Amino acid sequence: MIGRERELAELRELLELVMAAGSGRAVVVEGEPGIGKSALVAALTGVAVAAGFQPLRCAGFQRQALVGFAALHELVHPVLDRVPALPPRQRAALLTAFGLQEGPAPDRLLIALAVLGLLEEVAATRPLLLVVEDAQWLDVSSAGVVGFVARRLHTAPIALVATTRTTSGGEVALERTREVLNLGGAEHLHVPPLSAEHSERLLSTLDTPPAVLTRAVRQRVLEEAGGNPLALREFVHAQRARGGDEAVPLGVPLPTTRRLEAAYLAEVADLPAASGTLLLLAAAGEELTLPELLAAGHELGLTPQDLIPLERTDLVSVVADRLQLRHPLLRSAIYGAASSIERIEAHRVLAGAVRDGSRAACHRAAATVEPDESVAAELEAAATRGAQRGARAEAAAALRRASELSVQGEDQARRMVQAAELARQAGSLAQAEQILTEMLTLPMSPQHRAERTHVRRLLGYYQGEDHSDPSDELAYARELAGPSGTEHPEERITILTTVAFGVIHHYSGDLAVDEAVRRRVHDELAAVKPPSWSGPQQLGLAVLDPLAHAAAVRPALPRILQQPPPVFFFLLSVAMTAELLQDLPTARRAWIMAAEAFQRAGSSSDVVRALDALAVLHVIAGDLSEALATAEQARRTALDLEFPLVAASAEATAAQVHVWTGHPTLATEALGRSRALLTGARIPNVTAGIAWAAGSLALHEGRPLDAVAELRGVVVDRAYAQWAVADLTEAAVRAGEPESARELLADAEEAARELGSPHLQMLVHRSRALLADGGEAEGHYEAALAAGAHSDAPLELARTHLLYGEWLRRARRVLEAREHLTVALEALHAAGAGAGPLALRASAELAAAGAVPASRPAPPTAPSSPTASSLTAQELQIARLAAQGLTNKEIADRIYLSHRTVSTHLYKVFPKLGITNRRQLREVLLGDGSSASR
Repeated sequence: MIGRERELAELRELLELVMAAGSGRAVVVEGEPGIGKSALVAALTGVAVAAGFQPLRCAGFQRQALVGFAALHELVHPVLDRVPALPPRQRAALLTAFGLQEGPAPDRLLIALAVLGLLEEVAATRPLLLVVEDAQWLDVSSAGVVGFVARRLHTAPIALVATTRTTSGGEVALERTREVLNLGGAEHLHVPPLSAEHSERLLSTLDTPPAVLTRAVRQRVLEEAGGNPLALREFVHAQRARGGDEAVPLGVPLPTTRRLEAAYLAEVADLPAASGTLLLLAAAGEELTLPELLAAGHELGLTPQDLIPLERTDLVSVVADRLQLRHPLLRSAIYGAASSIERIEAHRVLAGAVRDGSRAACHRAAATVEPDESVAAELEAAATRGAQRGARAEAAAALRRASELSVQGEDQARRMVQAAELARQAGSLAQAEQILTEMLTLPMSPQHRAERTHVRRLLGYYQGEDHSDPSDELAYARELAGPSGTEHPEERITILTTVAFGVIHHYSGDLAVDEAVRRRVHDELAAVKPPSWSGPQQLGLAVLDPLAHAAAVRPALPRILQQPPPVFFFLLSVAMTAELLQDLPTARRAWIMAAEAFQRAGSSSDVVRALDALAVLHVIAGDLSEALATAEQARRTALDLEFPLVAASAEATAAQVHVWTGHPTLATEALGRSRALLTGARIPNVTAGIAWAAGSLALHEGRPLDAVAELRGVVVDRAYAQWAVADLTEAAVRAGEPESARELLADAEEAARELGSPHLQMLVHRSRALLADGGEAEGHYEAALAAGAHSDAPLELARTHLLYGEWLRRARRVLEAREHLTVALEALHAAGAGAGPLALRASAELAAAGAVPASRPAPPTAPSSPTASSLTAQELQIARLAAQGLTNKEIADRIYLSHRTVSTHLYKVFPKLGITNRRQLREVLLGDGSSASR
C-alpha cells in the first residue's frame, strides 16, 4: 500500500465508527482506472476481517447481460441460509428474484426490504463489510437494491464501500454510480495519483532483480504512468517482456486508460492464436463459468491447454468457477481490438455453451446484425422471465433489443411499448421516456399509438409533466367501432374510461383547454352504446362531468364497489369517482380495498398512491393520528420508490395535520419539503393539496391575504376546490376581499345541490353565513350544523360550531354562544386538535363569554394524537398493528419495513407508553381513546 496510508487510515476509521456506534456508514471510493481502488479495498477487507467483520462482495459486469439481480445475488449468496428469518412476503420476493422458487412477479421494494432485513439479521451477530466494486457497471436491479440498503445503514453495524471510476469517460461512470446508488449521505474518498516519491518506491519494488529498466527507460516509465500504480506495473511487465530494449509506449499525450490498453495489447500480441481466442471469449462472456467458457472454446477447436499461456503470463486467474481477467481494462482492450466478425463468432459460440436461457438469448442477440424473428422471440421470452423475477429494467432492455431485431413493424412497436411500460414499473423513468421517444420513428398501428400514449400518460403522473393528447386513443376507439360505429363496445369503453381517468389527473395550465379535452373524451365515451348498463362507462362519464351524472352514479357507488372481482383499476376508478361525487365514505372504503389489493399483488407503487389519497380522507374524517401515520407511510415508501410527486402530496397532508394540531413549524417544514419535491410539476391533486395546506396554515397564523393567494390554487382540482371552499371564504372575509371567494362558492353551491353531500352542504352554508348578515347568517349556520350532523366530518363540524359561537357572542347571545363553543372545544380535543389554533380560539371565546379562563395551553413539542402524544406517526402505526396481534414480521410486510426496524420501534414504544410487553399494548391504546382495530 505504498502511498495510500492516508486513504487506508480513513477507511479504517470508517470501520471503527461503525463498531463504536453500532450503525452503518457508506463511502464511495473514486479514482481513475488502475489507481489502486481495488488494492485499497482489499487491504481494508483484511483489516475488517481481523476486526471481526464478515465481508460480502460483488462487482459490476462491464458487458452486462440482460439478466437482473446478478450482482445482488453475488453479494448475499454467502448468507442466504438466513433467509428463513425474513417476513413471509419479503422472503418470497427475494427467493423469486433469485430464481430459487416460483411465484408471482415480486415487488422491487419488497426485494430491497428483504435484502436489508437479511443483512440486518447477519449484522445482529457480526458486523458486516459490504464491498461493491465497479459500481458503475452494476445491473440496474441490483443497483437499486444496493442503493436502498445504503440509505438505511443506520439500522445496523454495516459498512458499505463502493468503488467507481472518475477519468477517461469515467465522469459519466461516476455520475451513474451516484445516480443508481443514490448515495446522497455517503462520504466520498478520492484516490489521487501517487506522488513522485511514492511512484519511485513502487517502481523499485516492481523492477526487482533481474532489473531490466535503464535509467532513461525508468524515467520514461515514470512519466508515462503519471502516478498510476497499474500503469507502472503494466509498463514494467511489458518492458520485461521486450527485454528492456525500448520504452513502453508511446511518447504521445494519450489518457492513462488508452496507454494501458495499448500496453495490454502489446502483451497479448505474443500469445498463441488459440490462447488469444480464448481470451476474447473470456472478455465477451465475463459472466460465464469456466466449464461454460471451455465448452464454447471447444466449439472453435480450443482445448483446456490453451488456458496455460494466459495463466503463466498472469493475464487471467481462476477464481472459484470463473475465469477472471487481470483488470477490467484488459477486458475492454481485448474486446475493443477484436473485429466485428470475431465478436459475432465469439457471441455465437457463447450462446451455444451458456446454460441459462436468458443469457444465451443475450449472446445470440449480440451475434445477430440483421433482423431475425427467432432471436427476437428468444429475447422476448427472456424478458418475460426477467419481469416475472422482478428484474423489470433488464426485461425492458431485452425487449428494446428484441424490437430492433423484429422483422415486422407491428412486432417492433408491440415490443417497444411493452418495454416502456416495464421500465416505468421499474421506476426507470428516463429509460421509459427514451423508449417512448424512439417509438416515434416506428410505423405504428392505431392500437400501438394508443398504447404508447397510455404509457406516456402514466409516466407523466410520476414526472409531473404530461403533454399527451388523447387523439391517438380516441382514434383507436373509433377504429374498433368499425364501419357501423357500434362494434366492440366493451373494448371501446375500457379504452375511453382509461383516458377519462388519465385526463383528470393532468392540467395544461389553461383550465379552459383542459375542460375542452374532458368534454371531447366525455362525448366519445357517452356515444358508446353497450348492450347493458356499464359500470366502468358510468364511472368514466361521472369523473369527466360529475354534476351531469351524479343522479345516476352516486347512489350506485356502494353497489358498484361490491361487484366482484375487485380489479385494481376498477377500485381506483370507484375511489376517484366517489371523491368527485363527494361520497367520501365510499371513497375511503375503495381506497382501503385498493391499498390491500395492491399490497397482496406486490405493487408498492400503486399502494402508495392509495395510501396518499386515503390520508387526505382521514383528515376530512377527523382521524388525525391515522392521517399522519398513513401520510408518513406514503411519503416514506414513495421516496423509497423514487416517486417524488406522491411524497410531495403526502407531505402536504402531513402539513394539514400539523395545522390542525397546532404545530405551525412542523407544517411549514412539511410544506417546504413538499414544494421542493413538486419542482413545478402539474398534477392537479398534488398542486391543489399543497395549496390547501399552505392556505390553511396562513389562515390560522393570521395571514388572511396570504391564505387567499394560496387557496386560489385549489381550483385546478374539483374535489379539493370543494373541500377548501370554506377556508377560502373565511380567508377572503378576514382579508376584506369577500368577492374573491364568490365564484368558487357558487360552483360548490351548485355541486352541493346536485350531489346531496352533507359535508359539502355544511361547508357551503357556513361560507354563506360568513358572507351574510343578521338573520340570514343565522339561518345558514343552523343549516350548516344540520347538514354537518350527517357529514362524517367532525373537525369541520366543530369548526362550524366555533364560528357560529363566535357570531352568537358578537350578537350578545352569550348562553347560546357558550353551548356551541363548548361543543367545538370538546370535539377538537377528542380529535387530537386540542392544542391547535381552533381550540385556542374556542378557549378564548369561552373566556370572553365568561365560561373559562382565557389561558393559552402550551403546544406540545411533538405531533399530538388521541393515542399517545409521545409516539411518532410511525411508532403509533406499528403499535396499533401490534395491538391487533400482528407479529413483527407481519407488521414489516404490511408497512414496508424490515422486521428488525419494527422491533426497534416497539422497543422505543414500550417505555413511552409505560408498558413492558405486547399484551399491554391493546389495553393502553384502547384506554387512551383509540381503536386498536382501526
